[in-house]
Amino acid sequence: MSTAVEQQQVLARAREVVSSCTGFRDTAISPSAVDRVVRAELARGRSPAELMAELQRPGAPLARALLDAVLVGETYFFRHPEQFRFLAAEAVPAALRRGNLVMRGWSAGCASGEETYSIAACLLGMAPSGVRVEVLGTDLHEGRLEFARRGVYGNWSRREAGPLLYPVYENTAVEGRVSVLDHVRAVTKFAQGNLLEPLAQSHGQFDVIFCRNVLTYFSPEAVQTALGHLARALVPGGFLLLGTVEVDHPPAGLVRVGAPELQAFRRPLPQEQVPARPAVREPEPARVAMRVAPPPAPTPAPVVAPSPVRLHLEALQRIESGDAAGAASTLEKLLERFRDYLPGMLELALLRERAGAREAAFALMHTVRDIAARLPPDLTIEGPEPLPARFYRASADAFLTLGAIE
Repeated sequence: MSTAVEQQQVLARAREVVSSCTGFRDTAISPSAVDRVVRAELARGRSPAELMAELQRPGAPLARALLDAVLVGETYFFRHPEQFRFLAAEAVPAALRRGNLVMRGWSAGCASGEETYSIAACLLGMAPSGVRVEVLGTDLHEGRLEFARRGVYGNWSRREAGPLLYPVYENTAVEGRVSVLDHVRAVTKFAQGNLLEPLAQSHGQFDVIFCRNVLTYFSPEAVQTALGHLARALVPGGFLLLGTVEVDHPPAGLVRVGAPELQAFRRPLPQEQVPARPAVREPEPARVAMRVAPPPAPTPAPVVAPSPVRLHLEALQRIESGDAAGAASTLEKLLERFRDYLPGMLELALLRERAGAREAAFALMHTVRDIAARLPPDLTIEGPEPLPARFYRASADAFLTLGAIE
């Protein structure tokens, strides 16, 4: 057997290991990341047979190295602020109405911890005196959990898309670095956890669970497994908040609350779980022979055109699934109908840059900058994440300046 064939078998087995550990669908597993780890081991003088043998052992160092390479860790403080506003306006009052003396939150798939601390800061900001706050962050990647426990972050964790809704950090002696406030850190803990497995019972149940931009990488079977574990970890009356494009219907046992794009779901209280009554068949009226005028033709339902935000979300879903060409096509059609839609224009420019079409990307970025410059800086532009016009102006300026330097 040739070495090349053996290497391909190792790569295939490595992808199987990643999929079984994470629940990721095959298209969400970066081939270059897997290839990089395997080739690094081969460069150290290890044989394909040795690697195959190690990949048969659960929890082996090679398997952990593969997980470290493929797991996604994109997050920042108060990402998707509308969900934190929902937490403050709906979830906290609901917990207090239930007589809670402890409010508990869980950030499932917390990566480097910014979301976990954001939940803690929000609950602390809303909890009345005498009510205790506890927040758990879990992730499969132990290295990211260690980073989260340190609670020190740079500019990448603090973005204009995530406004500082509640006090969560303070400046450090190092310029550009911030440290999570002591009282926020005190109510927060981190633990390793896999969404394909039930959360340890010792962690208890939660009033609110955030699991955002995680399930989008999962296979359909893994999504259902994870949703089942998440739903069972909610107290009756508790809320689950998911990422924008992760599910298109309520998870089993939960009901949708709020607008569909909010992706908020609630576990009903026991008294709300009324068994469905069997349908009662009404007796048919006696038939009478008579001429009956035909019923009027039904009025056709109005056709509702999709909004630019909905089309943009479809494009984002394609990007998450690895279909960059399909995403670009969706965005191009979007911009044909909504010519001044800045979020889609920015997204398409970045896609074209990644595809190597620099001239097309620069042309779009010039348009983004020109349109944004004509708008009031604080005007909110609706998109998957509502952002002010100055964000688009600054993004385009940075892109064009960096390109000119290169």
